[in-house]
Amino acid sequence: MGDEPTRYAMKQALQTFKAPMHAFWQQRSPRERRALQWAAVVLGLAALWSVALAPALRTWQEAPNKQIELDRQTQHMQQLQAQARQWQASPAISRAQAIEWLQAHAKDLGPDAKLQVQGELVQLSVQAAPADALAQWIGQAREHARARPVQAQMQQAPSPSKANTTPQVMWAGTLQLSLPE
Repeated sequence: MGDEPTRYAMKQALQTFKAPMHAFWQQRSPRERRALQWAAVVLGLAALWSVALAPALRTWQEAPNKQIELDRQTQHMQQLQAQARQWQASPAISRAQAIEWLQAHAKDLGPDAKLQVQGELVQLSVQAAPADALAQWIGQAREHARARPVQAQMQQAPSPSKANTTPQVMWAGTLQLSLPE
């Protein structure tokens, strides 16, 4: 069997190491032996702490925060799943219906909002669309027209100043949406 030479070699190495260590131990006074024993106990406890106990304690302390984060991620995934199921259950929309919905609701973004159909894409151009209205319009375009934003080139536009109103964030630029197939 192949294990026998390995065992013999290990036994010989252990004997070679054991003899000098035994001689070293016998040469020490009882006080030095006690000090070495205590040092070995302290080193053993330090090794046990750093290898086994400290990582376990750290994991135990971090567990509640990680559980909260995982619960938050699970809730978000469940919301996305419910939204996907809702979209799957809703009737399919034709390309013409999508374009019609987008054109009918482009006016919600202001008088300067213009739609241009380019093959499978629709390009929306706005000069001064309120940020809230634009965000709501994009969400509704995804939901009602199944149009997905593919590219946006927007920049903040100067807000028209009106007395007694808080400044509103406005956007100008273009937004490309893909139409449903």
